[in-house]
Amino acid sequence: MFNRIIRIMATAAGCALILSGCSLRLDPVETKSTAPAGAIGFSAGSSALLLHDAIPTKGGIDLKEAFDKASDDPLVGAANADNFFVFGAKTVSGTRYNVFDGPKVTLKNTGASAVDSSDDTWEYSPLRFWDDNASQYDFLAISGPASAAGITCNPAGSGHIRASLTYSPTVAQYDLLAAGAQRSDGTVTPVALSFQHVLSAVRVEIINESPSIEVVVNSYGFRNICTSATGTFEQSGNGLSTMSTSDWSTPAYNGSVVLGQSGASDPLAKGGTYSLPADKWDLMIPQELTPYGDYIPQLMLDYEYDQENNLGILEHNNPVFPIRLDQIKVKNSDDLITSWEPGKKYNYEIHIRLGGGIVVTVAVTDWNEIPAETPGLTL
Repeated sequence: MFNRIIRIMATAAGCALILSGCSLRLDPVETKSTAPAGAIGFSAGSSALLLHDAIPTKGGIDLKEAFDKASDDPLVGAANADNFFVFGAKTVSGTRYNVFDGPKVTLKNTGASAVDSSDDTWEYSPLRFWDDNASQYDFLAISGPASAAGITCNPAGSGHIRASLTYSPTVAQYDLLAAGAQRSDGTVTPVALSFQHVLSAVRVEIINESPSIEVVVNSYGFRNICTSATGTFEQSGNGLSTMSTSDWSTPAYNGSVVLGQSGASDPLAKGGTYSLPADKWDLMIPQELTPYGDYIPQLMLDYEYDQENNLGILEHNNPVFPIRLDQIKVKNSDDLITSWEPGKKYNYEIHIRLGGGIVVTVAVTDWNEIPAETPGLTL
């Protein structure tokens, strides 16, 4: 699923970040001399580590491509600094013991150079140390939420470490990532974590294709979708268990029109586009798009235009109608896009062609892969 490798180094006293291009790269470095010997550290990353700059309740989320918010910055402070949370356990003589119960690993400062981030410092407290008597360590890490308060996890429980978290995109949106790891060879090098996106990113663009008629788009939004559910993330050996829509339980569906974009556009001539600001997305709960009881997931569109009728009289039109989300086919096949899957981006395009209906297409990609266009749905 993933194309790029990005590594994060977080030691007991710090780690180094190396920013390359527009993607975030953080490579393991030696523990700084200020760190006590034997402290547990982490080497972690993702193929597309995109975190949030803000947590809006509407208007989409602006994806972030670098760790650059440090607690020592007076304009940021500890509460808003970049961070992630770690859960971990050790096994000694066949018994599991809690080691990490969700402490926050925080970016303390970005060092002297804004370009070379090798002198960045990360920290967490209290420090944890390797136990020579332990035969195995297990870890689960979560990035995205503002705190670990909403995460339920018992690291010392039997089996793989599992955590659960309720996500509600209409309350607060953030890029949620998770990673798992295991250590059983007795080494004390940084533990390798590979973060994976566990939400679905959705974006909509509305394009006027009418050759001579201007269109004003008032809004688009989603109706009858799941807007609250509890995700379960499980460490599976030295990684994270593969996730699907079935890993989200206790779904709550919303019959109102939510998320998307509202506010009338300027008149759109041919080729004019209405959408969220560039690079903003709605981060959704992975879910089935087929009907759920009385709920039929829909994309609602509200636009207006003036057009002469058969008698040459100018009429004002204001169509407001639903587009079923489960009726769009994948390109060159009869397969329908019947779900939003974890780690996928869905870029919907709605082409308004007055006199010729509305054509809906969608590009479906893994988080950073080249889009594959679907043939579309004509209404």
